[in-house]
Amino acid sequence: MAVSAAAALLTWLLFRAGYPGVIYDSFHYWTLSRIVSTEGLANLFSRVRMYGYPLFIAAVTFFSDPPPETVRAVAAAAQLAIYLAAAFYAARVAERVFRRTRFLEGTYAVLALNPIALIRATELLSDSLSAVLVGLSLFASLEEGRTGRRAFLAWLAAGASIALRPANVAILPALAILWVLRGRLYRERIARSLALGTLAVAVTLAPQLYGNVKAWDAWTPLLVDRLYRAQVGWGTGILKYGTVVVPGREPQLVYTNPLRPEGVSTPAEFLRARPFDYLRTLGAHGFALVDHDFPYTYITAPPPSWRWPLALANYAFLFLAAFGLFILLARERGTPAGLYGAGAALFSLALIAVYLPVAVESRFSMPLYFILAPAAVYAVVWLSGKRSGTILAVAILGGGFVGAGVQLSRWLSKMASGIEFPP
Repeated sequence: MAVSAAAALLTWLLFRAGYPGVIYDSFHYWTLSRIVSTEGLANLFSRVRMYGYPLFIAAVTFFSDPPPETVRAVAAAAQLAIYLAAAFYAARVAERVFRRTRFLEGTYAVLALNPIALIRATELLSDSLSAVLVGLSLFASLEEGRTGRRAFLAWLAAGASIALRPANVAILPALAILWVLRGRLYRERIARSLALGTLAVAVTLAPQLYGNVKAWDAWTPLLVDRLYRAQVGWGTGILKYGTVVVPGREPQLVYTNPLRPEGVSTPAEFLRARPFDYLRTLGAHGFALVDHDFPYTYITAPPPSWRWPLALANYAFLFLAAFGLFILLARERGTPAGLYGAGAALFSLALIAVYLPVAVESRFSMPLYFILAPAAVYAVVWLSGKRSGTILAVAILGGGFVGAGVQLSRWLSKMASGIEFPP
């Protein structure tokens, strides 16, 4: 209860500190939700948005038409409640999978008190709900028993996450591999589970397919406009981008890629001209994905004074999560804990891979923080049972990781145009 109350108080403070209006992507989602509320889901047609988040906004406002400021507040409260409930479920699964009671408290605290996740819950954007659904598709797949029910729910959550953010389609192969590994661990029928999963994903994407066919005769359950291809092209010249809401400034905050050769506009051209620099660009995209120099999506001021404390905690979490996954995969093969480690690694790699070629926003990384929380807790628990020499060696390694993150973040900040950064 204390952790939940602290999370609610922190979220309220973060909500008040964020941009108070509904603008840009948030405004578009709100506009589409009004169509759902007044005309029904069958009359929602969009070439650039999935139906999931407009439907969510309409549902939490009881299909009424309140002013946008009320919608923002109601959606934030609903997203926080859903996030904390999902965090508790993930913590309970971690406790059972790792067979240690401290995993319940540790995992829930790491998830519930993560400022990055709580900030996303305050925003009228799909990222928080998307992260929850991606995480649920993983955690619902881990425990033994009730195979059919678990398969349907896990794949239903994956499909619903795609109905929010189409890039989440990348987790489907990872989820399929996870269920093959699960079948071998628990000696279950893989074919039946995958068939139920296919049905669940089809159910969640049917409304998008219906709208695309009806409005544009486009037989796709994803977006009609192929935005990913354009994003990949932009990714050759842009490492990261943000949205500035400051009077007198252009809204685009662009982190220019200094590695791109002149005249190059596609990854193929870049790779032919300078293959090593293109690989460095992909690495920079990967780092930019998890570098929250501006904690909020809508930027109203230079980075806050708590940017670096947040960054240090963020890099430390990522190090512990990566270290925990390494130990899990090395020591827990053939166990439910090892199944979690394999699933978390597969999901993380799939999500990172889909964003590596594109111009990213740090909010795209939200699912990673939900997926990796038990791995970070496992690293701490494992280290607590080791001698001081091992702890010191890992601390030195972690310090190097955090230090490298700070230097990369400072370098990335210098690539930004359109806003002044503090030294």
